[in-house]
Amino acid sequence: MTSPAPDHDDLELAYLQRRQVHAQWAPFLAALATELSAVADEAGAAAFMRATGARVARQHPLGKLETLEELELRINAILDRMDWGWTQLDDGVDHIVITHGACPNVLSDDKDGVWPGLMAEVLAGAYGAWLSEQGSPGRVTACLDPRARPLVFEHRT
Repeated sequence: MTSPAPDHDDLELAYLQRRQVHAQWAPFLAALATELSAVADEAGAAAFMRATGARVARQHPLGKLETLEELELRINAILDRMDWGWTQLDDGVDHIVITHGACPNVLSDDKDGVWPGLMAEVLAGAYGAWLSEQGSPGRVTACLDPRARPLVFEHRT
């Protein structure tokens, strides 16, 4: 018998109580996001950030895992070390649903509000690469709403 999944609000609160985004990065990341949005079109900026996320995933390989639960545990260990929040993975009918909470996607210096969408692309790239490493035939990992809390992604073929 499996225990019920923890409530997203409880997971987010517990995570945020243990971690705090360091203020030294907020101005830099906000400036980076604004500059990237100024010099690249939306598709180009998204592709760049997805590629960056895939590179992060390749720098933190998971190895072959047998179950979705093992995959979730391994990804959560990596996310925890990077202070990037937590994830829950669930089987959909024809896709994998990825819920990502406590995402570092709010920057007080991001006056233009571009960082949440870019950070969602980083995560989409990372999740896509990790699932590909496991042999997933999925070709698209997309965030349903980059301003939602928690973020929800779908990994589809």
